[in-house]
Amino acid sequence: MADAPTDILAAVTEIVAEEADVDTTLVSPETRFADDLDIDSLGLLTIATQVEERFGVTLDDALIPTVKTVGALVDLVGAQKR
Repeated sequence: MADAPTDILAAVTEIVAEEADVDTTLVSPETRFADDLDIDSLGLLTIATQVEERFGVTLDDALIPTVKTVGALVDLVGAQKR
């Protein structure tokens, strides 16, 4: 059974908050990795790897650098889960 978008968002929020060392209340779908959380490309790759492990998906390495917001990452995971 596929994970619901809200479940994906909750898990991605936890992963992002841990990587950024912020409270989960500061992470929303509109949160920007670089501008809002000061997460660089290496941090984003770390997050992507954790997301892949959590959901059993493989994200396209070429797409990861284009992901600018938490919501975009959730959408990418959702597309892989279908």
